[in-house]
Amino acid sequence: MIIRQAKPEECQPVNRLMEMVIDEIYAREPEKVRRTLKANFTAEALKELCQEEQSLLYIVEEDRKIIAFLFGWLFHNVFTIYWIYTLKEFRGRGVVKRLLSYVEEELLKKGCYKIEMYVYAEHNRFLNFCSKLGFKKGVLLRKNMFGIRIRHIFKYIGDYEKAQKEKKIKIMGEAGQGVKLLSFTLGAILAQLGHEVSLNLEYDSAVRSGKISADLIYSDEKIENPIIDEADILIKFTQTREWFPARSLVIDESIGEPEPLSCEIRSKKGTYYGFRDVAITKFGHKMYINMIALGRILRYIGINIMIINIKDLLPPKSLEKNLAAIKYGFNYRDAV
Repeated sequence: MIIRQAKPEECQPVNRLMEMVIDEIYAREPEKVRRTLKANFTAEALKELCQEEQSLLYIVEEDRKIIAFLFGWLFHNVFTIYWIYTLKEFRGRGVVKRLLSYVEEELLKKGCYKIEMYVYAEHNRFLNFCSKLGFKKGVLLRKNMFGIRIRHIFKYIGDYEKAQKEKKIKIMGEAGQGVKLLSFTLGAILAQLGHEVSLNLEYDSAVRSGKISADLIYSDEKIENPIIDEADILIKFTQTREWFPARSLVIDESIGEPEPLSCEIRSKKGTYYGFRDVAITKFGHKMYINMIALGRILRYIGINIMIINIKDLLPPKSLEKNLAAIKYGFNYRDAV
């Protein structure tokens, strides 16, 4: 039995197992739920996800056959497992236990301090199994995108006390760009997932055309200082040259002029997403750049929009278009 990180060309055989786990876990749910999940994890979609630096895909092989896999997302030393599965004929042999143990060792090398999953709440057998492996129960999400209950479970690994548990997001823009709605919605999503969240908004004196910035911090523990001096992610919509120190990702609607439906421009300084033309071409108005940005942020930090019911967190005005813009930014695929 061999456990290793998967290669890009192995996304196709892994996808077949992914469809099996969707059919098995969600067997009691409507067919549309299974079709939507499969649409978001096709072999092509999986290959696309695996090109992003945060994604990790591991497989278990026996006699050159893939018998199990684990796919997840590593963001700032927290690893979120999206899917884990073993073929039925290989169960009862400790395959998943060995796979998780191997992945845990690999994650420790990367500085990871926490592994988490958002599990179908009715899957009691798997929840009990994970409990024996050291996972603890977190929040219960009573309704996800499909109206299904989801249970958060987690396990701390490595040196928890020394881990940097705060994640800091700085949003800079101007009045009328939806910074307030973006930051409040993102904060509500993070709080719903069980995080401690602080949000500090700062306005200048000009009401209609002034600058606005939001400091959003989320953590496993109580947040002592709500002000950000260096961000992990910077979302910058303003056209000014004013800048702010950020460690990993910079999103800036004004950096360049992408093609009409392009959502990404890469630079040596970071990853830039141009939203203005996309919002106008795809949704008819530049006001939707904030919701497209929200979708991109959620994807980047490893929050699958299917585990939450975003509709309940959005204002009723322009609800469907806002939701569509979030899905577009996340690269969500509706069932066909």
